[in-house]
Amino acid sequence: MKKFRLWLIVFAVVIIIGQLILTDYHDLSWSNNAGSYLGIISMICLIMSMILSNRHESKQEN
Repeated sequence: MKKFRLWLIVFAVVIIIGQLILTDYHDLSWSNNAGSYLGIISMICLIMSMILSNRHESKQEN
């Protein structure tokens, strides 16, 4: 299960990079880039949850 979480973290980082590429840097308003901002925020939350889940699993094994 830990390997799956690591792959999910890698996938989330790739999605964040993609969202950063698609962001319109000439107009950083919420109305113009809402999808990119929400995608980045959701992937950051996913990464944090997977890291905390891995830590919890490691503590349970010890």
